[in-house]
Amino acid sequence: METQYFIGIDISKESLNWAVCSSNKIILEHVSGNDIKSITKTVISLQRQLNFKLGSAVFCMEHTGIYHTRLLKYLLSRKAAIWLESGSQIKYSMGDVRGKNDIIDAQRIARYAYKNRDEIKLYVPPRAIIDQLDNLLDIRDRLVKVRQICLTALNEQKSCEANKTLTKDTKKYSAHTLKGVETDLQTLEKQIKELIDSDPQLKSLFDNITSIPGVGTVTAAKCIVITDEFKKFENAKQLACHAGVVPFENSSGSSLHSKPKVSKKAHKGIKATLSNCVMSAMRYNTHFKAYYERKLKEGKNKFTVFNAMKNKLVRLIFL
Repeated sequence: METQYFIGIDISKESLNWAVCSSNKIILEHVSGNDIKSITKTVISLQRQLNFKLGSAVFCMEHTGIYHTRLLKYLLSRKAAIWLESGSQIKYSMGDVRGKNDIIDAQRIARYAYKNRDEIKLYVPPRAIIDQLDNLLDIRDRLVKVRQICLTALNEQKSCEANKTLTKDTKKYSAHTLKGVETDLQTLEKQIKELIDSDPQLKSLFDNITSIPGVGTVTAAKCIVITDEFKKFENAKQLACHAGVVPFENSSGSSLHSKPKVSKKAHKGIKATLSNCVMSAMRYNTHFKAYYERKLKEGKNKFTVFNAMKNKLVRLIFL
């Protein structure tokens, strides 16, 4: 069925702003709560007012962490066409725009969907086990941040030679927290590994990735989740661009010329994970270590070389 209505939805924790675009015109707007009852009522109301079937509409929204969970759940239950797009992609496609609020954002999302209707990317939900793995990795990231906060407080007091009583109190309670966090991290990482081992498809991908020296459990698991078992990307270059490790030229004629730089529009999580992974690979992978030392001797900038190594790592992971 031909798509006639492009419904942009701006999502926040408590509310949803809806804008319906048809023939590049906003023909209807609505505000609802971000709960199943309100979402159900809104979709039914839109259908009645415009007299359309769900097959003739596409619902476009930005990635918003967990805030779009209820909306996705409902639309998937109705087998609606869903377009889940990154906020930066929508923002940069609009060029130089002024003003921002939830109503305007919903309109822009709807117009983005209409404008790019020939390049629509319908959302296909990952397998349930991937969602579970993603959640475990999120919990682990939070625990790692808690551990770092405690360690920073301890190290700062030690380096500043602070009052011994204050240092003692900090050490006492931070040490207790650190012990609990370390225990939870060990249990969590064990659960992540057991979850992967329980699924033959996941285990096969995991074993291939971790066969690369320097690539550990967390990096492999994150690569699997972010790429949705490598279904989101057709090749290594696409994944490298997503991770922000591919330098792009910025030049025009003779008036504008700068060194190739990586884009700031990158997945920060996978980029940081790759950085840690390269550091590990330099210790355990003789090829990586030799490459790094050779390029430095050639006079290459160490950050450029480090980025090239992340790019090489992505290509190895994607094989």
